[in-house]
Amino acid sequence: MSQSTRTVRTMCPMNCHPTLCGMLVEVRDGEVVAVRGDEDNPDSRGFLCVRGQASREIVGNPKRLLRPLVRDRHREDPWREANWDETLDLTADRIAKAGREATALWIGHGSLANNYGLSVGGQLCARFANLYGCQYWSPAMVCWGLGGFGVGLTGALEINTKEDMAANSELILMWGANLASQPDIARHLIAARKRGARLATIDVRQTETVVQSDEFFAIRPGSDAALALAMMHVIIGEGLYDGGFIAGHTLGFDELARHVRQFSPEWAARETGIAAHRIAAFAHDYARIKPAMIVLGGSSCTRAVTAGRPRVPSPACRRWSAPTGSPAADSVRVTPRSRMAAASQPSRQPSAASPAAMYRTRCRRSRRRSATGGFACC
Repeated sequence: MSQSTRTVRTMCPMNCHPTLCGMLVEVRDGEVVAVRGDEDNPDSRGFLCVRGQASREIVGNPKRLLRPLVRDRHREDPWREANWDETLDLTADRIAKAGREATALWIGHGSLANNYGLSVGGQLCARFANLYGCQYWSPAMVCWGLGGFGVGLTGALEINTKEDMAANSELILMWGANLASQPDIARHLIAARKRGARLATIDVRQTETVVQSDEFFAIRPGSDAALALAMMHVIIGEGLYDGGFIAGHTLGFDELARHVRQFSPEWAARETGIAAHRIAAFAHDYARIKPAMIVLGGSSCTRAVTAGRPRVPSPACRRWSAPTGSPAADSVRVTPRSRMAAASQPSRQPSAASPAAMYRTRCRRSRRRSATGGFACC
């Protein structure tokens, strides 16, 4: 007997943090027949991006695996269907042979498609790893995790919010952040713009954000670090930073100041494709306009968002690689993913063989939270 259609209020399973847009799901006879944005959700307010709209294609998809697949010999044999008893026995046997110290569990992002908000599967997997004593690897390590870990290494652990940005920021820099994948900040940007806040965008292409921006920097892919280094070169070299904040809340600033002397706007222009005079002018603007905020994009989630309170570009609180062709450049390529990976590596001591070795400034946690910035996640 057919059941009537019912509407279930939930959260979109396709999100990478931290949007978690509200979703209304229409269910008929136990099957998902439609999804739409939840207008009553206080954050997303009815918005649902193209990925969210396509989420219904996962549940009930005829190509979705419903039974375990096993192949007896790796590469040589084809996959065959197996029952759960055989699969569980095989898994337990392989784990026993390897031993707990050589066993690791990894859940894929796809396992979150049915319970993203609760992540029941991930929690159970982690508890099993704790019980057995083996490793548990979070899938975030190939997504936002490395970026977040890199931010954490440099001390940027306290964050501000998109609401704070809307109410207080006078300069907002969308660094690789795209409204199409971070839609929940759109109305906060609009609110800031109505107050008269200036909006600038750095990206490799003209995104939806560029249309709303006062200034656009079309940057060569993978050269973000060069731009950040050149901005620090100008701000530190011309003394445009807040010396009191640096003295009270950072470590290693002198090393950083020596390190960035070699990264002039002219050098960065060759690396980024952005004219040197524009780099220098924007560095001045970023140092002058307070409070300022940098919104960092990444995949479909915001790895981190840094605000401009330190009066030195927030990239000062990260590691950066040496110029192309220098001794240190061969070990770390200046690309968005490898840049974050570099930040997650153990601290390295400078050596005579590597005069351009990377340095790190650690921002001590500041308990001050005010309109002058901080760190925000949108």
